[in-house]
Formats: sequence, C-alpha cells, structure tokens
Amino acid sequence: MSPIELDRDARTARYRDEAVSLLPKEFQLLDTFQRHLGRTLSREQLLDAVWPLESPTDRTVDDHVYRLRKKLSAWRDAYVIRTVRGAGYRLEAKAAPAGRPHPLAADPAHAERMRGLIDANLLYGRGDALLALAKQSDVLGFELDEPMRLLVPFLEGRFRPLVHGDAPFGTRVYYLLHLYHLMKPEASRPFVEAALRRRMMPAMLHDEVERHNMSFMLMDWGDFDAAEAMLEAAWANAIAAPEPNLMPYLANQRLELPMKLGDWTGAGERLAEIERLMEKYPFQREEGLFLVLRGVLQYRERPRDGAASIDLGIATLRRSRFVPHLLDGLQTALRYAAREGWPEVTDRYATERERLIADTEIAGLLPYIEAELRKHLT
Repeated sequence: MSPIELDRDARTARYRDEAVSLLPKEFQLLDTFQRHLGRTLSREQLLDAVWPLESPTDRTVDDHVYRLRKKLSAWRDAYVIRTVRGAGYRLEAKAAPAGRPHPLAADPAHAERMRGLIDANLLYGRGDALLALAKQSDVLGFELDEPMRLLVPFLEGRFRPLVHGDAPFGTRVYYLLHLYHLMKPEASRPFVEAALRRRMMPAMLHDEVERHNMSFMLMDWGDFDAAEAMLEAAWANAIAAPEPNLMPYLANQRLELPMKLGDWTGAGERLAEIERLMEKYPFQREEGLFLVLRGVLQYRERPRDGAASIDLGIATLRRSRFVPHLLDGLQTALRYAAREGWPEVTDRYATERERLIADTEIAGLLPYIEAELRKHLT
C-alpha cells in the first residue's frame, strides 16, 4: 500500500493523487503518527512530540485528532486513526482489498521496463521520480523487489523500518552500515570490514561497498594512502568503461581527498575538470555534493561566491529527495566550517541539520543500530 506522502514546506499530506492542506500542529501530529505507524501513542507522548515547549491539555490532543480525522476521511479505506480506550491513539494502515490483479503484473517485459526506469532515476539522482514510481507501483502494475522496498524508506529518511523491521539482517545491513557511518564514521570500520569479510550483504550491495564506497570510508577513517590508491584504480576503470556512470561519484571523492588533507591548491587544480564532468553527467545527487564542495573551496577567498555555491548545493540535494545525501551535504559544509572557523556557515546550516536528525530519528536509533551491528558482526 502506498504511504501518505508529507510535504513539510507546503504542509500538505498526499495519498495517491489527492492532497489535503494541514495546519502546523495537524501536520506534526500526522508526521508523528506516520513515523510510529501501527503503534499506540499516549496523549502524553503526543503532547511531548507535537507541543514540547507548550502547556496544552489532553483536550488539545483530542481536538486535533478529531480535526485530522475529518481531513483524512477520504482515505478511510486505507488509513484510519484509532482510539485505543485508556491508552491513546494510533494510525493504522488497512490491508488493500482483494481484487483482480493488474493486467500488466504478469508481463515480464513490463517489469523489465519499470526496473529500467527505476534504475535510470536512481542513476540520475532523481529521488522525486523514484519515490513516485515506488509509491504507485500497484497502480503501475509492478512489484518492488526487496532491495527496492528497503531503499525507499532509506531515501525518504524513514529509518525506523530499517532498524526495527522484519527483513533479515543480511538485507538491512547495507543501510545500517551507511547510517552508522553517517553519524559515527570514526567507529564504523570494524563493522564494515566484518560485513565484507563475511559477505553478509547481497552480492550487488557487497560490490557497491567494496568497490565504490570503501574509498570515501577510508578517507573518513584517516587512511588516506589506501583511499587514494583505491580511488585512482576505480577512476581508471571508470574512464575505460563504455558508460562511465560512476565518474561524477568518484570525481567528488577525488576533489575532497586533497581538501581533507588541507591541500587547497591540489583541490583547486581538480575543480575545473570536475565542473566540466558535472555538465556532461547531470546526476542531481552528485551535482549537489559537488556544489557544496566547490563552495567550501571558494569560501576561503570569496565568501560570497562560496556561500552561494553551498546554498545551491544544499537546495539541489533537497530537490533530489535523497535524505541521507542531504544530511551528508549539510554535515560536509558544517565540518569544514568548524575546521576553518566560519561561524556564518555554521549558523546557516546547523539548525537544518538538527531538524533533519530529529525528523529522521537517527540519533535515537543509533544505539539500536550499533547493537544490531555488534550482535551480528562481532
């Protein structure tokens, strides 16, 4: 069943092709219910989540639930807010009614076409299109495979199902490792190496980490010689490939390696080459991070130009709808701002980073992620 899609900027909730406008507290209430789908939340929990710095009463919760129910009434065949007497409220997703199967569902050629469309949007960093396809899969007549079913909440920033979901650890570990590294890069090495050594991930994701992700992880671990050797080998292979789709991804790493070492001259020499590459391969996700890195380079000598490039990069990452990459872009800007002493950059992005961490619940989930990794990998 398609989830309710929330647009924080417009304060709307959309299900299938119908959107409803919500007041600020109604939006926060629905967001809280959706992040705890199927769980009963007490009035106290809802007050803490939606009215943390205020002093409302239980009646406030009841009134807002009543109004929210009315606004979502058109979707009652799919979603309902239940009253659990003496306990609170919960948002439930109803099972889709049985009916005739979609006429295209059994067509292998159609499934192949849809998979190609998904892969193309994934490559170009178009999370908006990718998520739209995933959420309308039943309407479009194809079924998401398990890796894609896990990728969708990862991209949306709904990390709780990846941590507490029913999928086997081996299918979730790729995402758990990335989330852990995103928040605690200095501590992730034993887990990443153990997962690779034991081949815990599906073959495609194992290769993704071993061949492509490992170079930026090595940089984060301070192992710069190994990172450079791996990165240059991957770069040579990408250039030789008939369709060098990895080049923008690797180019960003080749730009950041000297930046992390404080070699601003070396990074500047690579900048023009990578700008030309990004024009050739307009992959939104990689373009966003590149603009952030370029802005950091520029900020040292031309703060106004640098700030504009960082702003554009963060806006591009927001548009991509790849929430982990947006968080990474924010943390990248803030990391260099802290290292170089740029309080204006810190002031500009620290609040957004903290809000994103709160929205995704990643800080609260981190102890559970670490416990899972320790249980299975040490």
